[in-house]
This record gives sequence, structure tokens and C-alpha cells, in this order.
Amino acid sequence: MSPEQRKEASELELHKRGIRINVQLHVIESDEEVELRTPEELMQRMLALWAVTAVAAGGDVVHYRAYLETHGLKSCLSAQENAFLFADGITEELRAQFLQRQEALYFLAWAAGLTDKLAVPTQAANLKQILKLFPHAMEAPERLQAALKPRRKGQVLDWSDLLYRLHWAVRHAHITGRDAPGNLNADAVREWHQAANWLCQYEEENDWDKVSTET
Repeated sequence: MSPEQRKEASELELHKRGIRINVQLHVIESDEEVELRTPEELMQRMLALWAVTAVAAGGDVVHYRAYLETHGLKSCLSAQENAFLFADGITEELRAQFLQRQEALYFLAWAAGLTDKLAVPTQAANLKQILKLFPHAMEAPERLQAALKPRRKGQVLDWSDLLYRLHWAVRHAHITGRDAPGNLNADAVREWHQAANWLCQYEEENDWDKVSTET
């Protein structure tokens, strides 16, 4: 599918859902211009998100610190994630902020082939089945690695284009003091957009904390 065809398909989806369309938004990169992250990079990013979101949800921070250090995964954390996991104390505000990253983990799990379906987000993601593939106790992430079946680039780019336009609609609604359109989960749209842009190496940015979600 060409960038122009993706734009048209995304706008049709928004139209069906009664979501405002900004026809001035440009097309995204073509398949030929995008190189997705490697399976190893994808797994490491999911493990980082798994650790911080588990702690944000009330998990034992000492366990997750030890897990990442034991398996040489601490370097996979972004600066913000590292500060969160290794702080002397975790505030409720930070817990709430990092808990939202479950949405980014859910999108990347779909991109990794850990879940079959992905629908426009209107409610919080359910990670129950996906988390069964993640390590228990201190075991190596071999089960997760064996389950990886990364999606085709075209599938990821279809969602990248759609999320770009959904995020604009969510932001426009927020600026104008309205609820998110189409019953969208605004937090999920934002997190999925960041995850998609990271996966597509948008603007060649490797720092998770700095991945742009401009609209």
C-alpha cells in the first residue's frame, strides 16, 4: 500500500467512527523508507516496559531490579524508566504515569505477534494472556523469545498512519475542551503512537523517552 493509499484508508476509518479528519496532515513514510526494529530490540523494549509497568501496578520493585540486573537488561531501560525503578521512593503520581505504559507494551506485543487482534482502542488494554509469556521468577526470557513472530512492515505502517491521525483528533478534542472523539481511549492512542513511531525508527530516534508523537 502506498502512503497515499494508507492516508485514504485511515481517513475512511475515522469517517466511519465519526472522528474529525485533518486533511492537511501529511502522508507517512513509504515501506521502502522504513526499517523496523530488530526482533531482539523489540523483545528488550517489551521487557523494559514489562518491568516498569509491573512495578507501577504494585509489583515488588526489588525483584524487577534484580531480574534486569541478573539478565543484563538494565541498559534496556530509558533514563526515565531507570530513574523510576531505581529511585529511593516511588510517588503515586509516577505510578500512575508509568502504569499507562501498559498500553505501549500491548501495542508492541501485537507487533511482536504475541496477540492476534488489534482494534482501535476504546478501553484499557487487557494484558492477561500476553503476560503469561513473560518470565516467571528469575528465569531467562526464553519463552518470550520463542513466541516472537514480528508483524510485516506493511501491517505496522497501516497502524502507524492510523494512530498519527487518531492522535491528532484526540489532541484537537483536548485543546477544544471536548472528550476524546469516537469513544477513544486517549491514553492508549498516545502510548500506541509512541510505540509505533519507536518501532518504525521515526526520525532515527533511539531514545524511547524522546520518540516524537507530533501531529
